Amino acid sequence: MNNLIIENIKQRPFRTAISVVGVALGVILIVLMSGLVRGVTRDTAERQSNVDAEIRFLSNEISNASTTNPLMMREAYADAILKGVKPTAEDPDLAEKPPITGVIAASPVGEFVKDSAGGIGFELVDGIDYESFIKVSSLRIAEGRGLGKGDTPESQYEVIVDRYYAERNTAIDGNAVRVGSKILTFGHEFTVVGIYEPPVLGRIKIPLRTMQELLGGAKNCSFILIRTEKPEQARQAKAELERLYPGYRAYLTEEIPALFSQNIRAVDIFLNIVISLAVIISTLVILLAMYTTIIERTREIGILKSLGASKSFIILTIEQEAALISLLGVLFGFAVAIIGKFVLEKTTRLTIDIEPLWLLIAGAIGIVCGLIGALYPATRAANLDVVEAISYE
Repeated sequence: MNNLIIENIKQRPFRTAISVVGVALGVILIVLMSGLVRGVTRDTAERQSNVDAEIRFLSNEISNASTTNPLMMREAYADAILKGVKPTAEDPDLAEKPPITGVIAASPVGEFVKDSAGGIGFELVDGIDYESFIKVSSLRIAEGRGLGKGDTPESQYEVIVDRYYAERNTAIDGNAVRVGSKILTFGHEFTVVGIYEPPVLGRIKIPLRTMQELLGGAKNCSFILIRTEKPEQARQAKAELERLYPGYRAYLTEEIPALFSQNIRAVDIFLNIVISLAVIISTLVILLAMYTTIIERTREIGILKSLGASKSFIILTIEQEAALISLLGVLFGFAVAIIGKFVLEKTTRLTIDIEPLWLLIAGAIGIVCGLIGALYPATRAANLDVVEAISYE
């Protein structure tokens, strides 16, 4: 039986190849899309939580950096959190608020999502006050120096990038990114003055004042990172922040990965649509391929039945042929997906995680869909009338 299946496949190599590619396409869609969703989400969540600050403080009016103008929170809240609020001669009606207990550092951060310079994916750019940012994060300069304030012509268009960005991108002159290179962001040329480690928040950081001028959010930021003297004081500080500043929300840094996991549920809907399309493609490709094959083999099937081949024998033979084609498609799909992962990560800023579980899911879907697609042609072949099949032209 195995020789019969192999000879049937070898007899029609072009159609077999088309069927293999059709199954592979479904596998590639599942593996790469699931890997892209998991990879980008994991990478972003890790960079968002890779700070020493225990709290992120932001307005309830904005939940992420994808708004038209994400700078909607007064950066002065950083000083208010550290030093408290007292009425002044200019504003005597200002409500008095004490400093937040245990807070030793607070840094305003602007965060903006823009299209990637490579044209695929997105790019997260941070606007930071470098002096206060290094007090709330684990950022350290590995090469070059830190950012200036952005309040002078010399420091206005400075930028620091992380090691990953420097190793995987090119400067405006086409050479590798290094200290002194110029890169393009926000439509302006920025000079790289430093390369930092480890990855923290976005991979590109410019002075907060520069971002404010470019986005028209004077003296505003997206959120404030807060560090407490002792980690165990974070929950008390969070409660005080939400009590003293209604309309604002405080998140513990340790909660951020969980928040990203919740947000991925919406993306999971898209992933389910991709899987559904993969199922349809794989099933239809095998169904059409096996159906036309059965029509071409009508006489051969009639001869087999005249020699005593049972219906189950014919169905099993056709299903095994479909399973072999599907298996070849799955293996080819795996190979293309893995190659695609390395090519995409090399040429873009995307991160793709190919997990063994999703390889198993994609492989199972490819083979099962192939067997389901071949079921109708196999049943039709098994029910052919022997005399009509032998006389078929």
